[in-house]
Amino acid sequence: MRAVRIVLGLLFVLVGLLVTVAGAVAGFWLVGPDDTVETGEQQLSSKGLAVVTVPHVLDRHGPTLHVTASAADRRPVFVGVGSDLDVTSYLTGSLHGRVVGLSLPVRLETDSVQGASTPLSAPDSLDWWVVKSSGAGSRSITWPMTDGRYGVVVMNADGKAEVDASVNLGVELDGAFETALFVLGGGLALVVSGLALILLGRGRPRRPAQLGPDRARSGPAPGSEVRGSAVRRVSAIASAAAALLVMAGCVAVPEVNTGRSMSRQAVTPEAGVAVIKHYNEVNNQANRARDGKLSETIEADSVLDSTLAGFAVDRALDPVDRVKAEPFVYVVLKIGAPQFDAYPMRFVATSGVSTDKTVRHLGVWQRRDAGSPWLMTYSAYPSAGTPLPSLDGLRSPTKADWNRLAVPPKSASEALAQYFGDGPKSAKAAAFSASVDTTRFLAEHAKEKLQDTNRPYISAVSDTFRIARDPLMFVTGSGEALVFVTLTNRYVEQIKRGSSAWWATGEVLAFSNKIRFTEALTQDVQYQVAFVIPPKGRIRILSVDGQLVDAGGY
Repeated sequence: MRAVRIVLGLLFVLVGLLVTVAGAVAGFWLVGPDDTVETGEQQLSSKGLAVVTVPHVLDRHGPTLHVTASAADRRPVFVGVGSDLDVTSYLTGSLHGRVVGLSLPVRLETDSVQGASTPLSAPDSLDWWVVKSSGAGSRSITWPMTDGRYGVVVMNADGKAEVDASVNLGVELDGAFETALFVLGGGLALVVSGLALILLGRGRPRRPAQLGPDRARSGPAPGSEVRGSAVRRVSAIASAAAALLVMAGCVAVPEVNTGRSMSRQAVTPEAGVAVIKHYNEVNNQANRARDGKLSETIEADSVLDSTLAGFAVDRALDPVDRVKAEPFVYVVLKIGAPQFDAYPMRFVATSGVSTDKTVRHLGVWQRRDAGSPWLMTYSAYPSAGTPLPSLDGLRSPTKADWNRLAVPPKSASEALAQYFGDGPKSAKAAAFSASVDTTRFLAEHAKEKLQDTNRPYISAVSDTFRIARDPLMFVTGSGEALVFVTLTNRYVEQIKRGSSAWWATGEVLAFSNKIRFTEALTQDVQYQVAFVIPPKGRIRILSVDGQLVDAGGY
């Protein structure tokens, strides 16, 4: 038994020493009192525009990530964490480096993705970062790691090429230092237990007792009960220490990510409000200067077409720029932001108009990709008395949503174009519930058409509405479809044989000033229309807003 105790004691001492060293190294060199395991400063360089970690590098959640970066050339540096959905879109097509793994001794494994070196949008100007820091000197971020696909991005703050930064990544594991101390304590307990077994095994040998025949067959020798109890106590201590090591080792192990969804809300309500406040400021500057280039930074598609045409009309009517556009802002904002799993992303906003209490604004903002600005792409002005659908729970349509609608958006838009072209007595009128503004628009349009037909030099008037862009649909929380569509109206006045005519007054002078035509006069108006398609019943027209975009003839 003595030999067994000595061997067992030596084993405990050996294991205990290893565990003690491991606990000491983990607690006082690897982790430290701040519970953070760090890579130490690593040099990340790329000829490209950024260095990004691939999602599997951050494949666990629960701990807190700390990243510190500073540019070797003292340029302002940016460091941020973003969803893989956004980071991938932002860097697609650009030359950049990737951190694809971590090896020991601590070294970040990298590779390169080929692409263009065209500067990216300044990263600090984008609102989709989960956490970010930008500027000169050393920049640091702290992020509680969440389940999902995320990446750390390090790049120059101006979005330009050639990244050269010193980076330190640290993972803060709650209780890691305490765990290391437990491991250290468990190792010491094993050492003490082993020494105790060895010392017990090397005790002074006993003299053989002079026992009679009856005594020789009696109970255990004196002291054996004490030694057996000591062995049991040592074994219990060793077992408890081993159990402690097992439990302590599990305390700080973070969970593996399970979330694989790339879907996220297009914009937070706070970020949406910031987008529109920026729009208000830039839009007023552009309107004052009639600056189309400036408008291109905040508008696109139908909205930009209308704005540029409006500037052309303003310059024609007021060439010396004596009349300044009255500034206005969108107020009392309500944001509806659906979930998207790919770009482009969009959100809808309703608001009041600071200079006109009789109308509200209903607009769509779109971001083409993660590096693009938010641009207004649809703009409608329903009257203040027109009921608007709630934006709560606004979402992108699913196949089931399409099947529930009374009529598909494209068919509804085609019927709407025919309705506008034929006027109030159109066969399509029964499918629509027109707002007061729409009824007024149709009546005025029919009146103008009749007046032009009666002009002595006009033989006939034709009027054609067409869909300019495919309709854009959202689904409200109640299951209705909120649809935006752009229609164009080609209005043609046929000139009688032997006559000539020209546009002499009004907005048309911006596009055709006193040019004589012998066949026809033409004008093109772009209409932005918002309407609601219910699962059952008539289509509700919310707003029709037109802008002359061209005029001429042949």
